[in-house]
Amino acid sequence: MSINLMMKKTNKKVNPYLAQKIMTASPEQLILYIYDASISACGRKDRRKAAEAIQELVNSLNFKEKKVATTFYNMYQYILNLIHNQKFEEAQTLLRDIRNTWAEAMKLN
Repeated sequence: MSINLMMKKTNKKVNPYLAQKIMTASPEQLILYIYDASISACGRKDRRKAAEAIQELVNSLNFKEKKVATTFYNMYQYILNLIHNQKFEEAQTLLRDIRNTWAEAMKLN
């Protein structure tokens, strides 16, 4: 979703520094930011924001790599189930582990 679309959708002003950070990020960094958003939302027990972030992760999957994508898809579905059942701490722990592994794999730490 573009920054402009997000602004229109929420009628909120977007922090220009955050917008610049997102617009200049690599695809790998964007995934990292989405993990951070989902972890933060779980910490706030914000079911809607956490689920939206997980859905963005699902949308980012490349099903040309079927085995890997299916594994992540199943993990994200499990995490969504935890979130819908208000098991935010367990979801947050899983997301943090996946995020840290992603960061290490992409060397973005």
